Amino acid sequence: DAAAASASGKGSEIAQYAQQYVGYPYVYGGSSPSGFDCSGFVTYVCKHFGYSVNRTASAQMDNGTAVSKSQLQPGDLVFFSTNGSYPTHVGLYIGDGNIVHASTPQDGVKISSLDTSYYVENYFAARRIL
Repeated sequence: DAAAASASGKGSEIAQYAQQYVGYPYVYGGSSPSGFDCSGFVTYVCKHFGYSVNRTASAQMDNGTAVSKSQLQPGDLVFFSTNGSYPTHVGLYIGDGNIVHASTPQDGVKISSLDTSYYVENYFAARRIL
């Protein structure tokens, strides 16, 4: 339907915009191009498109609506948990089974496959904010 097509178009725009930050540094607590943490990166990208999301990964679970892993679309927020009870990491789905995210101080902002063992084992949830 038209709403879904419009949303997926916007999601693709978000995914493309986010990818321009690949290679930018990871800084704990950061939410600007001078340095991002995972949730700061998501907040920054969403804000560019007029979407207000909460600042932390666990609080971002309150934004948007739940979406199953099999229904992921570009622009969806994808959450991971190393403790099984709340999200400890978040990234933006960009399509083809990949996310863009502020990963670690060593890697900065990068693209990762959801098929990688870490992301398979720690997948927690996804939310659609569009």
